[in-house]
Amino acid sequence: MSLLALSDITIRYSRLTAVRNVSFSMDEGEILFITGPNGAGKSSLLRAIAGVTPVAGGRIDLAGHEITGQAPENIARLGFSMVPEGRDVFGSLTTEENLLVGTG
Repeated sequence: MSLLALSDITIRYSRLTAVRNVSFSMDEGEILFITGPNGAGKSSLLRAIAGVTPVAGGRIDLAGHEITGQAPENIARLGFSMVPEGRDVFGSLTTEENLLVGTG
């Protein structure tokens, strides 16, 4: 069982398809790097995993639980949260502690 698995994820904003049929899986301890030009759908994909952006099609599984369409707070409880760029952090906290603040 994969820690995170996406199957045929499609994300649309009105008539614009931002992400089309993306699939991948990763196991615990693996590092995944998502790269692409501005507007390629990187942030949309991460926001969909976090439950912030709805998917138009496909399935997302996290730690053996289907999370497609679940509320962000439920997904955060399972261990996935997103900290968008440009957000302030608490300088006195560790990286892990700053991420935990975002899930609270």
